[in-house]
Amino acid sequence: MKRKAIYRFFDRYLGIPIVFFLRIFIRKKKRIPFEIKRVLIIKFAAIGDAILMVPVLRILKNTRPDVKIYFLSSHINYFIVNKNKYIDKIININVYKFLINPFAFARFIMMMRRREFDVIFDAEQWSRISVIIASFSKSKYTIGFKMEKQYKHYLYSSYVDHSRYKHEVENFLSLLQPLGIHPGDDDKKPEFFLTEEEEEFASKFMEDNNLNNKFVICFQPSTGTSGYAREWKDENYAELGRRIVDKFKNVRILLTGAKEDFGRCEKIMNNIGKSTLNIAGKNTIGKDVAIVKRSNLMICGNTGILHMSASVGTQTIGLHGPNNPLTWGAYDENAVSILSDIYCSPCLYIGHDFGCRKPTCMERIKVDDVYLKIVEIISK
Repeated sequence: MKRKAIYRFFDRYLGIPIVFFLRIFIRKKKRIPFEIKRVLIIKFAAIGDAILMVPVLRILKNTRPDVKIYFLSSHINYFIVNKNKYIDKIININVYKFLINPFAFARFIMMMRRREFDVIFDAEQWSRISVIIASFSKSKYTIGFKMEKQYKHYLYSSYVDHSRYKHEVENFLSLLQPLGIHPGDDDKKPEFFLTEEEEEFASKFMEDNNLNNKFVICFQPSTGTSGYAREWKDENYAELGRRIVDKFKNVRILLTGAKEDFGRCEKIMNNIGKSTLNIAGKNTIGKDVAIVKRSNLMICGNTGILHMSASVGTQTIGLHGPNNPLTWGAYDENAVSILSDIYCSPCLYIGHDFGCRKPTCMERIKVDDVYLKIVEIISK
């Protein structure tokens, strides 16, 4: 957490002056290359964003099949990016390393310049290290977002307005507009790429745990290391689980999450008392998503698993406090969003600039609100 805070501090207070300095010396390319063979996508975070960007990569690959797509990722989203079949080459870096080792950044830039990309898409919404990399890399054309008080657009050859009133899938797709690519509504659904091994594992898991003829509901209490403000209380999940299994005898509950979430999920499972399994941290993300695919419902805060669940066709109930579900909710027509009723929600646009130091908006989402929605879904 401390490393992230330091990174954000330098990205803002050192990144902005660098952007204005580079604006003086870097000449922006005005013409789109006639022939586009090598494209770079820059996106360091996060897991959910990597899922929501899949339509961009799919459409780019389908409309320009000869283009070789490179993707600049980080340890945060590498696992998801590595599963994407539309990417030809992944360049994975640790951006935190550049803070303590400027020589590593210089060597990295030299490597990037040797690749000579035709077009670079900067899909980062707030981080300025991405536009600095795009500017120093050797490319014929750069495309990125124009956002309020970010100033990154000064360095792009072409930019598109990022809208807080569109879903992020739509914002990402708008990056294709300067190339004359305008996708239809039937080609915007995100995907998650499961392997045959992951599918077989999930099938066996469901059979071994006698879940094939049950209504399986997944809870994921955690929203990641920096997502505390988006989390619903553990005791709410426990109460919700008790009420569900008491009313519906055919329901089973799975608790999912990372290794560090196992303990809290174990407590929730014990508080529910029956018809519950804790699989947090026991499998890879891919195997967990394959299990979620065979489940009936996922309930969680605004985090990556929300988008992964929707991308494999599982219905979701997303719990939203600081995040706007119109922008960051599951991109699926069957998705249900429950929004806090506090007057200042949603307050978060991009990055981690919450409206208050200790957000309490998730506390305003009551167990009754979620329980009644589940009853409605099961009844249907």
